[in-house]
Amino acid sequence: MSRHPMRLGTLSLAGLLLATPGAAIVGTVAVYAVSQAAEPSVVAVVLPDLEGMHPSVREQIREAHRALLALEPEDRSTAYGQLGTLLFAGEYLVEAETCFRNAQRLAPDVFRWSYYLGHVYKSTGRLTQAVEQFEQALRLRPGDLPTLVWLGQVLIDLGQPKAAELLLADADGRHPDTQSVLFQLGRAAGAMGDHEEAVSRLEAALELNPGATMVHYPLAMAYRGLGDLERAEAHLGRSGRAVGAGVAVTVPDPLMADVNTALRSPQAFWDLGLYAGSLGNWPEAVRQFQSAVELAPDVSALRLNLSLALNRVGEARFALEQLEEAVRLEPELALAHLEMGALFERSGSDPEAIDHFTLATTHAPGLVEAHLRLADALRRTGQVNASLASYGQVLKLDPGRAEARFGEVMALVRLMRHRDAVTRLREALEHHPGEQAFRQALSRLLAASPDPMVRDGAEALALVQPLTADGATTAVAETIAMAFAEQGDFLEAVDWQRAAMSGAAGAGHPEVAQQMAVNLALYRTGQACRTPWRDDAPEHRPGPIVEAGLLDPGP
Repeated sequence: MSRHPMRLGTLSLAGLLLATPGAAIVGTVAVYAVSQAAEPSVVAVVLPDLEGMHPSVREQIREAHRALLALEPEDRSTAYGQLGTLLFAGEYLVEAETCFRNAQRLAPDVFRWSYYLGHVYKSTGRLTQAVEQFEQALRLRPGDLPTLVWLGQVLIDLGQPKAAELLLADADGRHPDTQSVLFQLGRAAGAMGDHEEAVSRLEAALELNPGATMVHYPLAMAYRGLGDLERAEAHLGRSGRAVGAGVAVTVPDPLMADVNTALRSPQAFWDLGLYAGSLGNWPEAVRQFQSAVELAPDVSALRLNLSLALNRVGEARFALEQLEEAVRLEPELALAHLEMGALFERSGSDPEAIDHFTLATTHAPGLVEAHLRLADALRRTGQVNASLASYGQVLKLDPGRAEARFGEVMALVRLMRHRDAVTRLREALEHHPGEQAFRQALSRLLAASPDPMVRDGAEALALVQPLTADGATTAVAETIAMAFAEQGDFLEAVDWQRAAMSGAAGAGHPEVAQQMAVNLALYRTGQACRTPWRDDAPEHRPGPIVEAGLLDPGP
């Protein structure tokens, strides 16, 4: 029986990301055997070869086996279940099945043994038997949310989406606004060809947790079924499949949590760290991940997630050390290079950031975030033509990525390609009609471009004025002043420019107000602005606020 590698989750800035480690932790090949016991109702459990296990895990399983044998046969139900839980956690599924079967025979009314057997059969692909056990679990505990979700998933996988839909509708009634239920309802609808219902359910699931990237794949298929290929491609690019990973949809599942934390192993500490992170308890996450790394120091994925937790508690320098060790162990670990680039970016070390973002895109060409970070870093360091290529790659992978569309426009502005920038902005507004940044940027170009073939003061004013409905920001007020000046209404331009300057000063930026005085002087002398953005405008410097000394060694 081939063992599975350790299940690892990777925490990301957006949320929890499943990653496959480069090395197995909990074991190698399992050697197992079962023999008929003296009692006809139970099967004796012979432990598998545990030499590939971590020593603490090996002893834990052996101790549970000794405790089982020390009991009278009729008193062994719970002990069989406890041993089965450890074996299940170690992915010795044949022996785990034997233990849970014995526990179930001795105590047929105990919910957890049927529930665990359902998971064992699901894990080994025996879906019909999984259905039988999950149904038995529901008879013992009607309405149990995890059982309804898992049974629904198995029925969909068996090609019985209608039966799954009936169960999941019951779950939705008992537990409304549960992401896992909506996700499975969406899968069931898609399997039945009801793509509109699938989109409705899956979009609702995604809204509850936008970080669950695995929702994107069935959602992409649903949009494809509706003929909306653009949205389909956008969701496919965000599904995580391009990099062999994705953030799963989870259901609160205390019994499986018991399995995942049963062993004193790297995986157990890892799961505890993931759980702490999901609750926002990052100090506890750090402690659990450190314990995992101590037991398995050569697994790069462990160090990657430890670094992410360290970063959350403000230990950027130690986070970088873990990332450096992760890429030493696995030089092609793209996510580690992405996080290293992000740390260097925050510290103001753009050359190092660009190096690591480039490595991330090289090792994982489908990693959209790395391409976007690289494009922004190239643009703010003056490598504008190169940034255009990276923004283009982002939009190829994720056409709906608004940040990339805006970055591309501002790169074209830097290159004085204002006509191309206007064309891109009009396209962007078609995709994102409610995005104020695109509307304001187009207004500025129409009002203040030095290219007379671009300027249109009336359209500029019509575009920007609706943005004052809830009060004008400093940037909007400055744009309106540009539009009025282009139309020759310099009195209005002066008033709006003064309002913009007052807003900047009131927000604690007197230096910005002083820079705005250049345009005020133009308007007072009857001249229009021909500089849509100053060279030092924040639109030309994308990226995080630089934190000086972020990566300096401590005292």
